[in-house]
Amino acid sequence: MKITDGLFHRTFEEIALEYPEIEHEHWIVDIGAAKLADTPEAFDVIVMPNLYGDVLSDVAAQITGSVGLAGSANIGDHCSMFEAIHGSAPRRAGLNMANPSGLLHGALLMLVHIGQGQAAELAHNAWLRTIEDGVHTYDIYTEGISKEKVGTKEFADAVIARIGQRPLHLKPAEYLPDTHLDLSIRPAGVRPIKERVGVDIFIDYGDGDPSVIAKRMQTLDVAGTKLTVISNRGTKVWPHPNPDTYWSDHWSCRFEADGEPFTAGHMARIIEACERVGFDVIKTEGLFTFNGEPGFSLAQGQ
Repeated sequence: MKITDGLFHRTFEEIALEYPEIEHEHWIVDIGAAKLADTPEAFDVIVMPNLYGDVLSDVAAQITGSVGLAGSANIGDHCSMFEAIHGSAPRRAGLNMANPSGLLHGALLMLVHIGQGQAAELAHNAWLRTIEDGVHTYDIYTEGISKEKVGTKEFADAVIARIGQRPLHLKPAEYLPDTHLDLSIRPAGVRPIKERVGVDIFIDYGDGDPSVIAKRMQTLDVAGTKLTVISNRGTKVWPHPNPDTYWSDHWSCRFEADGEPFTAGHMARIIEACERVGFDVIKTEGLFTFNGEPGFSLAQGQ
């Protein structure tokens, strides 16, 4: 995550420079989520990797009253897909309970995307008027505020009945008839120079001691490589370990080039040598530089 989040952040900053008229700032996801729950009006567009986006989009929808309210647009270079933000709801299947607003808003996004802004405006304002009139499904129904608790079908019928009406108190929806997104594919740019410089060998070794592991690893004697660090749970434990570090049975042993280019052959020979001395290799990760810059993280304390 250090590498992928760092790459995402760096790319975001690079692209932001191409749009100086748009204000931008960077937030760590945990405090960003807290601020989103506390002061959602402070945010406009939030740019995130997929996992964070999946989590925070549900948070944002729930802040408005229900995850069932929000639609989703997945815009690609060649095609697009629109849906409710929450995915399926099998526990509500066949019960005439689910809020259809998420699917409706997904359809609104689709209509705007394909240039049918007038149709989107009619449907969106009908939905706003329905919400405003207090016709609510169970997930947003509130005693003393809502006027009528309805099911999926009845809510949809209420929206249809209000086509052509506009909300009286909520801000009406207004769409340009020819709104569309530019889907032209960005040029790939110049590929960086990629160089393999080592490998992380992960072993499963119970009741281990990093100094014992290091001593055995150094007997592998694979020419052109050297053991540089052993880490456990992301923390350096050899050389010069912190004696208070808690060890698990999952160890990462980093081998780097020593006097010659590091190849896939070096990786294979290290794995074979590990097995010969009794280490259970469970995973490997190649270490690469890009234009001379490391594409891998250091262990804490390294």
